[in-house]
Amino acid sequence: MKSVRAGIVILTFLASMPTPASAQQLFETVGERALGMGGAFVAVADDATAVHWNPAGLATGRPAGLTIGWDRLQFGNSDAPPVAGTDRRGSSFTSLGTWPVGVSYGTFEATTVDDRDGQLTVQTLRTRQFGVTLVQSVTQGLVVGTTLKYIRGGVESVPAVGATLGDVFSQGADLDPGGTGRFDADLGVMAYTDLIRLGLTWKNLRQPSFSPDPTPETTLQRQARAGIAILPTPGLTLALDVDLNTVDLRGGLRRECALGGEGRIGQRLAVRSGLRWNLENEPRDLIGTVGLSVSVRNGLWIDGHYAQGHRDEDREFGVSLRAGF
Repeated sequence: MKSVRAGIVILTFLASMPTPASAQQLFETVGERALGMGGAFVAVADDATAVHWNPAGLATGRPAGLTIGWDRLQFGNSDAPPVAGTDRRGSSFTSLGTWPVGVSYGTFEATTVDDRDGQLTVQTLRTRQFGVTLVQSVTQGLVVGTTLKYIRGGVESVPAVGATLGDVFSQGADLDPGGTGRFDADLGVMAYTDLIRLGLTWKNLRQPSFSPDPTPETTLQRQARAGIAILPTPGLTLALDVDLNTVDLRGGLRRECALGGEGRIGQRLAVRSGLRWNLENEPRDLIGTVGLSVSVRNGLWIDGHYAQGHRDEDREFGVSLRAGF
């Protein structure tokens, strides 16, 4: 329990420091387990996707793990006329993690429809990221970790052309923003016992910017999220995450709260569900999620998730292969 108390002190100190952010990438872009639980994963993060969600969590899972995944998130009806504030996001992510070190490679794309002086524009931010994760135990039950990242990316914006939102998103996918290299880092802390886990993650510590002409500068500013997970019985996990700062996306302000659970059914099946909502909006932009994992052999899982927003056009889905040894 001393480690948990120490973790609480660290988390309280760190939580007092975040500031408002203006970012174009979200936490909820990687990991089928995490996304199936609604994004309540900062204190769970015990597989290879910990390199994204909470680097410190890499030391709390199996000695070695691997994930290969693809995800897509869309706000807005593809068949409707384009309107400002709608976006489509996608990612592919591969990570290999062991207790002392992890490596990862991901591609991330965010296409957003914006209104600039009465003119609809489509903007695409596309990045490729290579990361190395290092973890260090502070004391029994308390771990810190960092993911050092090299990001090569760019952003491009053009007038939106197309009768439907789907046409505009396709236009954005065809853009070639080019690339500028930047170094960045994430930081994570995890305090854990057999019953309870506490986690905190800081992303984009160096706040890399991408600003080729003629688009305004796009900065991946710092984001912070805290989480708590309870493991009341073997095979059952309940979790809650809360963003500690506000993200200023082109679609509006965003600060998420996520609630989720995961349970094992026998040796070859796991199910999960979750709910997340925006604390900055009224109504809350609720998104419900479900997920399923099937074991194809010992230590090898196929994971999938699906999410539906309170509006029918808000959808999210993905699939991944996960291994743990």
